[in-house]
Amino acid sequence: MLERLIFTAIIGYMLVVQIFNAKLIRPLIETKGRTWVYDQTVKSAWGLTLLIVALIFLFQVPPSKIGLTFSPEPGNEQAWQVFFLSCILVTVTLVFYLLVKTSSRLRGVLRPYYELDLEKLLLPRTKKEEQEWSAVSVTAGVTEEFIFRGVLLYTITLYIDGSNITLALIGGALFGIAHAYQGVKGILTTGIVGFGLGLLYLGMGVLWPVMVLHVLLDLIAGPIHVGAKSD
Repeated sequence: MLERLIFTAIIGYMLVVQIFNAKLIRPLIETKGRTWVYDQTVKSAWGLTLLIVALIFLFQVPPSKIGLTFSPEPGNEQAWQVFFLSCILVTVTLVFYLLVKTSSRLRGVLRPYYELDLEKLLLPRTKKEEQEWSAVSVTAGVTEEFIFRGVLLYTITLYIDGSNITLALIGGALFGIAHAYQGVKGILTTGIVGFGLGLLYLGMGVLWPVMVLHVLLDLIAGPIHVGAKSD
């Protein structure tokens, strides 16, 4: 009971903070700069993650319950199929990221899809900022998947015995809300992505492939506006 309440309180607090930050992120970027915002994002995300890790040890949550295993259970054919599918998706996304990094033409094609005012404000504009964005991407991919796919979905199962689709829908909706600073379009987009990643994770019970996918998706956005003319 205490375990459920504490995990719920932490996730609820995080969602409230993210919604509150939606009003702060633009003035913070405009006054402090992207580098400062990147740095604070990395520090706060890892701080919260370490707190949750400590609580997981305190409540003796089995690692398998939150996806902290290397591979699916032996003999679970369906889980292994999803695992191999996830590895293929990781490979394809990695190749696509390398193409984006090396092709200015491809970046130009993708740029219209990253044209929200806040996206243009938040995403890197210089090579130095792009390097710092890499740290943000790795942090977001690891910590957000750990929290929103591993811990959040585990916490939901403490309340309800839902299907994978139900759990993924709830997790995706909350993931979208956590990105309220991106506006309505951003909430919908991240919610759909969160739903898809949730299905993959729940299908195989392994967290690291969705972490890598998340990292790569964020890294792809890094070079999009670097060197582009500002409006």
